[in-house]
Amino acid sequence: MTADVKPQDLIEIDERSPMETLPYWARATNPIVRRHLGLYWRTLPPELEPIIYICGFWLAALLLGIFFPFVTDLATTVIVVSVLVIPVGIIFYLRALFSIAANSAAVMADEIRNNTMQLLMSTPMSLEQIFLGKVASAIWRKMDDLVLIVQGAAIFGPPLIIMHYAGLLPLRESGPATYLLIIAMTVTALLRLILEPLMFGMVGVGIGAVLPFRSIAITSSVAWVAFYFLLINMLQQLNLEALTAALDAAREASELAAEAARMRALLALGLTVLVELVLPVALPYGLIRLVSGLMSRQMREG
Repeated sequence: MTADVKPQDLIEIDERSPMETLPYWARATNPIVRRHLGLYWRTLPPELEPIIYICGFWLAALLLGIFFPFVTDLATTVIVVSVLVIPVGIIFYLRALFSIAANSAAVMADEIRNNTMQLLMSTPMSLEQIFLGKVASAIWRKMDDLVLIVQGAAIFGPPLIIMHYAGLLPLRESGPATYLLIIAMTVTALLRLILEPLMFGMVGVGIGAVLPFRSIAITSSVAWVAFYFLLINMLQQLNLEALTAALDAAREASELAAEAARMRALLALGLTVLVELVLPVALPYGLIRLVSGLMSRQMREG
């Protein structure tokens, strides 16, 4: 009986197409998504394998750098290219986010103005899935740009993160903690590239539901994107200045004041973890859930 078993029978092969591996609300073939896409429904799903390989390379380099610091030094030889590429990537990323927020607000405003939400609510999909479908339709329009942006961030982002934290906490003096902070910041940066388009799209859907006037909804959504990035960058800049001042004070403190200075530096470092690692992930996720929940309750009660 064992002779009849073929090697391929022992391996579970996923023969589904890349589109079928996505949640139903996110698929371009979903009718709620496709009705807003036009020709964009032909856009191919993103290939995740190259991004996973790139992230694996940087993860391995950083982990090896804990024991062999020269590995990290070799890996950061692309820092000059990173300084040139990442600012351009940020510009294209903001452009994509403006488009996602504007399109999400526009399609939702059209649904409210045309009184077609009740028809959508009669489908088997939940309200949350309907709202996410609206967001997915806007994201599919910019999918090619987003994939290139994520790949660029995965390749050229870690050297800038290494340079940023190595300037504050020298790698050879701080030990594994700085390497782990760099790894966490790299993962956070990539998670932001997934969560922020969903967040801006969901907030755009919420604005379109409240302001069923296409032009006003689009303008308000674009303004929200600008406000969010201004707020996040201001918080990070203020925190960076506080952390720099605390670390400088700890290095220059006398023996009597050394313990208090170290405590202030640790508190500043904890605030850095909160502002740069937790907040950029928790805030988008929380806003997605909050806006979706509020709109669902309003639609059901209305």
